[in-house]
Amino acid sequence: MRLRTDPLLSARSAPSGWPALPASFLAGTALLAVVAALAGWLGRSVTAPAPVAPVTPPRGVALGPVGVKVPASWAPARAKVAGVPELGSDAAVFAPVPGLGARAVLTLAPFDDETLVPAALRPLIGAAPRPARATLAGMQAWSYRPQAVASGQMAQVTVAPTTAGSIAVICVAPDHAWSGAADCAQGVTAPGLRGATPLVPSPTLAFRRELVPVVSHLNARRAELRGRLGAAPTRRGQARFAVRLDRAHARAAAALAPRATATGASRAVVRALTRTARAYRRLAAAALSGWPVRYGRARAAVARQDRALARAIARVR
Repeated sequence: MRLRTDPLLSARSAPSGWPALPASFLAGTALLAVVAALAGWLGRSVTAPAPVAPVTPPRGVALGPVGVKVPASWAPARAKVAGVPELGSDAAVFAPVPGLGARAVLTLAPFDDETLVPAALRPLIGAAPRPARATLAGMQAWSYRPQAVASGQMAQVTVAPTTAGSIAVICVAPDHAWSGAADCAQGVTAPGLRGATPLVPSPTLAFRRELVPVVSHLNARRAELRGRLGAAPTRRGQARFAVRLDRAHARAAAALAPRATATGASRAVVRALTRTARAYRRLAAAALSGWPVRYGRARAAVARQDRALARAIARVR
């Protein structure tokens, strides 16, 4: 049996028994939907983005031929810092956390020993310093353990060596406020090296910087005196130039001794220079003695010490 469709019922008609919705209601509903969608679009389009706080650029600090940057929040402070030696105009002082009494002291000064710490600051690193590898303004550095210093303060020294001297950052604070200064060196960034070059920290770095000019001068002096020694026609003339070679090596050893560590390659160079000087002294005595055999043995000893000296210098790294 086929169902017949009532022509009075259509998609636009309400089901039987239901009240029909007036056309004006349907039109109003559609209008409200359009208005709601439009309002949402307008709301999204006119809502301003959240304000972004301006970024304050870091503060530039000039340390002679070296420039670095510190956070803008670091406030400049008085140059006199309890527990830190007077550094005069060569230092810049900041308060990393204003109100806590913590200070960050920045300076650039020459280094002349294996610690790479400027002489005025060495009392702050303790009697037996053992540095840890660190970075300072992106450069390789050494950081020393915090130490108790004068006036109830704690201090930590970090140094980055350059050809212009060591960039040193000293973090200082009273014992009770040490957390406000600990590792303040990490806030120092962006090195600007004008006429300076970063160096790799090493216990022999100060020694090597002194070694180059000393050995260069010694080589020139040796070449001259050895030539004259070989050409000397008399025993007295040979003795005179052998004595001068003795003195040249002894002066080189004396110049390098203050920079040499207690042990290691630097001390080996000083010992080799001293032994070579002694060998030339014996050569001078052998020349004056007039004994060919003794003179030959002394010459052989000089040759051995010369080779030992060359090896010792080559081992310095």
